Amino acid sequence: MIPKPIDRISKEDIDALVENGVAESKTLEYKESLPGNSDEDKKEFLGDASSFANAAGGDIVYGMKGKRDGNGKSAGTPEKAGGLPGINPDQEILRLEKILSNGVAPRIPGVHFQAINGFPQGPVIVLRIPKSWNSPHMVIFKNRSRFYSRASNGKEQLDVDQIRAAFALSESVGEKIRRFRDERIARIVAGETPLPMAHPTKVVLHVFPIESADPSVRIDVKEHFDEIRNPRYRPIFSHGLSWRYNFDGVLTYYNNTDSDCHSYLQVFRNRVLETAGPLSADQKQFGFPEDKLIEYVKSYLQLLKAIGANPPFVILLTLIGVKGLTKSYEPAMHSYFEASPIDRDPLMLPDVLAEDFDVKVETVLRPLFDMVWQACGWERSMNYNGNGEWTGGR
Repeated sequence: MIPKPIDRISKEDIDALVENGVAESKTLEYKESLPGNSDEDKKEFLGDASSFANAAGGDIVYGMKGKRDGNGKSAGTPEKAGGLPGINPDQEILRLEKILSNGVAPRIPGVHFQAINGFPQGPVIVLRIPKSWNSPHMVIFKNRSRFYSRASNGKEQLDVDQIRAAFALSESVGEKIRRFRDERIARIVAGETPLPMAHPTKVVLHVFPIESADPSVRIDVKEHFDEIRNPRYRPIFSHGLSWRYNFDGVLTYYNNTDSDCHSYLQVFRNRVLETAGPLSADQKQFGFPEDKLIEYVKSYLQLLKAIGANPPFVILLTLIGVKGLTKSYEPAMHSYFEASPIDRDPLMLPDVLAEDFDVKVETVLRPLFDMVWQACGWERSMNYNGNGEWTGGR
């Protein structure tokens, strides 16, 4: 895989593959031309894409001519980056996306194409397929079903034992994410936050790249320090930020006083994000600003993009210190309604999935918002209309 976010790959990066003789591998493959529209071409394309998703992920570079040995067999190294002649890259990308969408089950999340211009015959197109944690993905085409994975010399069909192992691995990922969240919330409830937090009523948000369940995923936090401390990615409900390295990675925070942290954002070394901040509350009610939560989640997805994370992302929301309280909401038309207090603490909401960086966050978070309102006796969040569309309220 080319070691860059796909939208930052340049002509120079493609040229460097040729100049340095970078060989094909488990995570990199070269193709001189795009898949055609024949059934055989489509099957080959679907097999290639699903094999990367079922293994470690990787890039397919289209428009790259490979070297041949004396017998005419591929040597696995690039000869030149000539590009793809006579194509409309946008149309071709849409065509390939449609083939992928209809030909693999379950759908592979987080797939990206990038067209790169400046080559003699036309653009080079890079297809990036992330390692999938919803694997194994099966090719479903013309009444044929096949599972593929990736080896150093190309794709291979999985046997029964390998398929069974792939399903078991997929199930264990969810367990790892839930266990991480449980351990972190237990620490926060016990007061073991990165900095002391005096406010008893809190919201805790985790954004967990599914690839981060792999213990081998680690970043050099020094390389990403400037992105992490960018004011665009402030801790939740904050008006500024300070920053420092810590044992877990990088911490940004906003203090009320020298001894009281208002909110913080912890960026772990495996790219998992944790942010915690106060919810306004009195003896009966607490505030729950859904509009702000939506905006913060949007910013954190962009932070993950900036530090090289790949989608999809699991989003987990927890409310602490809300037992016996109800959500503040008192419009005149509902003055007759007596809300119910929340009956547990912490209130740990189920996870939801953001499949890409540009998802409609208000749609992704709606089930969680509904559950908070339902915990207080309401039918649903009143910040969405009857069709489930966000109305921009608080």
